[in-house]
Amino acid sequence: MAWTTIFENEQLTVVVDDEKSNIMVELSSGGYRPRFVTAHWSAEEAQAVIDALRKAVAAVRKDDSPL
Repeated sequence: MAWTTIFENEQLTVVVDDEKSNIMVELSSGGYRPRFVTAHWSAEEAQAVIDALRKAVAAVRKDDSPL
């Protein structure tokens, strides 16, 4: 199993699993006793989430400029 951490902060970790060719996204609730949720996504599923996040950022910024 070859895991490569791509991004990590207190509440979010993004890891690539080379063996299974998928992306793991782990979310933490933070705090004294954090709870974790891990999603395993294909590249296509991850791209759909990226596209949705870009749309959400554009809506918050109230413009359609590319990120």
